[in-house]
Formats: sequence, structure tokens, C-alpha cells
Amino acid sequence: MAFLMNKSQNQATSATSADVVEFGKDKFELEQFILRNLNNALDINNESSYLGSFNIKVASNDTGFFYTPTLPVSYSLDSQLYFKISAICSGILYPYKTLLPQNNAVFVPYDTTNENQARAFFFPWLDGIPTRLKLDNLASFIKQNVSENALPIMSNNICNISMKSVTHLAVSGPSGSGKTHFLRYLITCLKSFTNQIICVDPKLSDIYLLSKELGLEVLAPTHGENLNSFLTVVNETLSKIIRKIYERGEILLKEPNKRFERIYIVIDELLALVQGSSKQSREAFGQLLGTIALLGRQTSISLILCSQRFDATAFAGNTAVREQINCIFILGEINANTCQFLLPNTNVDNIVVPSGIGTGIVKFTDSEHRTHIMPLLTPSYNIRKEEITWRNILTNIM
Repeated sequence: MAFLMNKSQNQATSATSADVVEFGKDKFELEQFILRNLNNALDINNESSYLGSFNIKVASNDTGFFYTPTLPVSYSLDSQLYFKISAICSGILYPYKTLLPQNNAVFVPYDTTNENQARAFFFPWLDGIPTRLKLDNLASFIKQNVSENALPIMSNNICNISMKSVTHLAVSGPSGSGKTHFLRYLITCLKSFTNQIICVDPKLSDIYLLSKELGLEVLAPTHGENLNSFLTVVNETLSKIIRKIYERGEILLKEPNKRFERIYIVIDELLALVQGSSKQSREAFGQLLGTIALLGRQTSISLILCSQRFDATAFAGNTAVREQINCIFILGEINANTCQFLLPNTNVDNIVVPSGIGTGIVKFTDSEHRTHIMPLLTPSYNIRKEEITWRNILTNIM
């Protein structure tokens, strides 16, 4: 299970921020600190740095540290050792550094002039800890800071989304974890640089109201309409999107360098959409969603999906959709169970995750972003104030 940082710990850290920064910047002091802790906690056949078995070096660009064994050693240089070192250092480095967990051991060349020190484990980190964006004026912030190339998620530019690189995005979390609040933020940011947004809100709730306020196309059940008939309406819209995909594909055959304005299909509460509908409607939905997921990348069609979980039921059995998602946000409790569908076979035990609403982890799988799993704190903003002023401010933005 991931480590949790509670609110009181965060406040205590803030009170001594000057000391935190000073300690984290002194590389030699940091190296000695890590060495002392590993010598005490790392059980490797009674070997230690005191006997010259290994050493620790902080990277010159402060992006992580190297564990350099001096051969011969009596222990195996394998993934088990790597994860053991990672588990120890994740806790001891907080709050000076945020260690970024890996799925496999990261080997790098080190001193290749010496065969006994030619290799090292590398442990990447972030300087300090991620902090939440706290926005007093959401619209003003968007106008000054948001673009298609940079959609800020946390403060200090630790996590900015390039929507040009993100093909499909998923937000997962239980009820009350802050999913809808975060989705509202994403939609409002998208509206600042495009009108090509289609929203689906099966609950006829927050996303429906926001879409109406922003003048976006939105699908929601009408009074007296059952889930089956509503899903049929959604399927008809997805069919139109697929026709657009094929139209754009034909254009690309003639003009390979053609660039299209990206279309975003935002679906809130994916599970609520498919549950209670007929088998035929669900299967059609799964096939349509799968086609968009597979073909959307080349034709600038993106899915933004929000659900309490992303098992096969959410996609009507078509798990190919899940495999195409390259930007993942998981809110709420972080453990193997909550991450099993979007991040299977991923070790999340040693991630230090802040506690509270709107916290979790984020993972990218593209060439433009950090591909390490990072702790996540979603932006906070005043909903009531923004609801009153959105229309006027967005008119100024556009």
C-alpha cells in the first residue's frame, strides 16, 4: 500500500521549508544521509559502504541518485535489490525529494574505465514534493497559463499536460475522491483553446451544467428517458465521430502532413452509462468506443473518460480502449487493487501519496512527459464564484 502524508504533516513541513530546501541542495550531505540509512536498513550479507561494497552519488543535474556496487559482491544485482533500496529511500528522502517508482530495475553505465564499477542502479526523483495548485480566480489563471501545449495540474510546473501529445485520458476514483471536480477543471481548460468538445453526462449533473454554461455540446438523459434509449443516442453520436475519423483518414492519404483541430469526447461516469442498458446497446457502445480509441490518434480525436473503475464492464468488454489510454489519473486510495485495471503489474507500494480529496497518482506513457508514476494533487478552485463568471470571462478568452 502507498505511503500517506496527512494534512498535519504537510503543515509541519511548510513551517520549516527553508531548512528543507537547504538540506536537499547539499549533494554531499544528501549522499551521506542516504549511505547511513542504507547501511542500517539494507541487509546484503553484512556488506556495507564501510567495507567498500557500494557507494551513493547524486546525479550532477539533481534528477536522482546512483547506487554503485564495487565488484565482487556477495549479493545479486537484481530487481529485488533495486526495489528494496527504493522502498527504504522513498520514506527517508521525504520531504526533500520525491522518489519516482519504477516497474523494473534501472541499470545505467557508470565508470566504464573500471570493470568493478562499470554499472549502477539509478533512482530518479523530483526535487521536493508536489504541491497543489490553489486558484483564487480560475478564469484568470487559465487565461494566463493554459494552452494546448501546457495544461498545468500541479504547482511549480511539476506536471503540465501537453494535450497535443495526450491521445486518450482516464480519470479513475471512488465516489467522493474529487473526480468530477477535476474533470470540471480539465473541461474548462480545454474550452480556452477549442470549442470541439462533446460531453456525455449520464447523471444529468455537474458536467451537464458546466457544458451548458460553457456553450458545449452535451448529451444527457431527458425526463422519462431510460438508460437504454440514452445509450442509443450516445452511440449515434459516436458513429458520427467515426465517420469523421474516416473522412480525416482519406484526407491524410492525399495530404500526409495535414493537421486537424482536435475533437474531445468527454464521458463522465462511464459505468453509469453502460449499466442497465441492453446487451446490444452495450456491445455497440464498446465497439464504437474501441474504434475511436484505436483510430483517433492519427486523426486528432481524443477520449477523456471518467469512471469509478475501469474494468471490462466499463468498456462493454472491449478492453482495447484501456490499452490506448496514455494519460492516467487515479484518485483516492492507492494500492494494487485500485490500480489493477489502469496500471496492471505496477508496484505502487512505495509511492508517498498525500491524503485527502483530490489526491492520488498520475502516469503518462508518451514521449513528451515524464513516464514515471508521480504523486498527484489536483487543483483547487472556487466553483460557486466561477459558475457566476465563466461565461463573461471565457468570452474574453476566446
